[in-house]
Amino acid sequence: MPPSGVQVGSMYDGIDDPTTPGWPNTGECERLSDKEVDNKGNVPLIPSLPISWADGDAIIRTISGKVVNVDWQGGEDSPIYRVGPGPAIGNLSYEGQQVIITIQNIIAVIEGEEEPDRFVILCNHRDVWTFGAVDPNSGTATLLVIAQRLEKLQKIGWKPRRTIVLCNWHAEEYGLVDPSSLLIGSAEWVEENREMLAARVVAYLNIDCEVQVGPFRASATPQLDDIIIESARQLGRLGGAGSDYAAFVQHIGTPTLDMSFGNGYPVYHSMYDDFVRMKKFGDPMFHRHAAVASIWGLVALRLADDEVLPFNYLSYAIELQKSAEDFEGEISDNGISLVPLYASIEKLRKAAKKIKDDIKALRAKIRHASVREVRELNDRLIMTERAFTDRDGLPSRTRYKHLVRIRFFILVLIPNDITLLFIS
Repeated sequence: MPPSGVQVGSMYDGIDDPTTPGWPNTGECERLSDKEVDNKGNVPLIPSLPISWADGDAIIRTISGKVVNVDWQGGEDSPIYRVGPGPAIGNLSYEGQQVIITIQNIIAVIEGEEEPDRFVILCNHRDVWTFGAVDPNSGTATLLVIAQRLEKLQKIGWKPRRTIVLCNWHAEEYGLVDPSSLLIGSAEWVEENREMLAARVVAYLNIDCEVQVGPFRASATPQLDDIIIESARQLGRLGGAGSDYAAFVQHIGTPTLDMSFGNGYPVYHSMYDDFVRMKKFGDPMFHRHAAVASIWGLVALRLADDEVLPFNYLSYAIELQKSAEDFEGEISDNGISLVPLYASIEKLRKAAKKIKDDIKALRAKIRHASVREVRELNDRLIMTERAFTDRDGLPSRTRYKHLVRIRFFILVLIPNDITLLFIS
């Protein structure tokens, strides 16, 4: 990005609508007052304005006073950073309104033929700061392509076993300070439908900044590892090897996938993130868009149509074991024993092995298996992820209801058991 480029973004540090924290903002519902919102500390009270590197450099050169610490200083060619005051004076003009407006999520449903009460959800957001060729329009374009492909399948007689839900969220960017934040459009929908979603969602498949800079990457809860790899292999070579999913994994414990090419790009949230750059530099032949759409679609079809869900919880046990070993190395001098933790992970591994054997046995007799047997096994696979959540969430961090997939270390040991482990 050139020195004059500006990256814009939100300073809101909440998890949902600031006037209705923890409950959906619909109709004439109860809302916090402006003063109550200010007192919660999620909405900044000091006006702020993003500026370019060039403007920042000019401002820094006019500031005198005490020199800041070395670890706060800039790069090799930067001026010396000082804390002021002055002598320069800056003028900031701000115009804005504090109002409640309506946001609109777009939801499309393809009802399942055999298990209509089980949902596979594919989602992307559409609100954008500037032109948004990468964020979010690379993902929005892919969601539309998926919808077109599913329509073509329907025209030749295909019907999914389970219900497929396509969601296009609004107001994602409003809550995007902490990458784990629950973004407004998706968070409000989850809050409004939490009980129904907790009972019915099979998996949540998210796309946001689909084509960035770098090789293909997928972030998922571990039981989806195998199906992602199998779907990617069907495409052959791909040319290379953060978002609305937070509400689903943190609020209701849904198996979740988010994928893209790369993990960052230099013109993020700026006016340079446009179609011209994408066509010339980002993905000139749009092959990477097509590759992600194909993997996304294949994973969705497997989850929607496989009689027995393709989940493998042994991957979960392996990840927990590795994370525990890494954690043990960091706390080795503190005299903390992780024996109860390892025992719990071993119990999970044995349970995962048993359900994998149950899946193998059921598939061997699938033609003779009853509907009830298949349903019960699939429900065990779906609800396992839910078992990692706590309705009340973490103390003072109630947004985090998933006790494994959290963003900081918390370890609570009680006799013969363990209640919490960090994995990032």
